[in-house]
Amino acid sequence: MRLTIFIMVLLSLFGSNIMAGELIIPEDKTVIQFETKIGVVTFAHRMHADLSITQCTTCHHKHEPADTVMKPCHECHQHKSKVPPKAKTAFHNRCTGCHEYTVAGGHSAGPLKKKCKLCHIKE
Repeated sequence: MRLTIFIMVLLSLFGSNIMAGELIIPEDKTVIQFETKIGVVTFAHRMHADLSITQCTTCHHKHEPADTVMKPCHECHQHKSKVPPKAKTAFHNRCTGCHEYTVAGGHSAGPLKKKCKLCHIKE
């Protein structure tokens, strides 16, 4: 009974933000920049989080049951690892794969494969 009341109080405080699609993204993470050898990749985190086809776990997945969802990507996706795949492989598969899926569904999306300079911008 106490747990039910506690959950109801939490939902009344935070539930409207979650239900309205207003996810809690730290201010310094609304736009993320990844430094790469061929240019900086700017990822519009807030914009992607607000899309109806994505969920946080689409990218912030758990590799092991005890893992937290918000681990930094490179903590598991090391440069020389094969399982899990290195970050470059994981990002390219996830990002372009989602963009291709979205375009195939008749919607506009970000850059697709083999157009590196659309994402990787030299400063």
